Amino acid sequence: MSATTYYANSAEEQLSDAQRTLDTHITSSATGRCLACGTHGPCYKREGAVTVFSRTLRLPSRRPGATRPELINARRVGAPALFPVP
Repeated sequence: MSATTYYANSAEEQLSDAQRTLDTHITSSATGRCLACGTHGPCYKREGAVTVFSRTLRLPSRRPGATRPELINARRVGAPALFPVP
């Protein structure tokens, strides 16, 4: 009889896996569906990735425009106060 030992991934590996999941499982602004799975709302994979970041007290990186807001005719209404348009 042999014993099998399982080791948990390191925290950094878990965070990078969670970040990849957040980058691919995006809830669309237009349809409200996950762009990877097609399910309504945030899918269970995205929710699991959010939990990983919550437990480590870290924030994921964000990609502007990932939810494709242009599909619902959203647009920027003016320049931010910190970066005035010349």
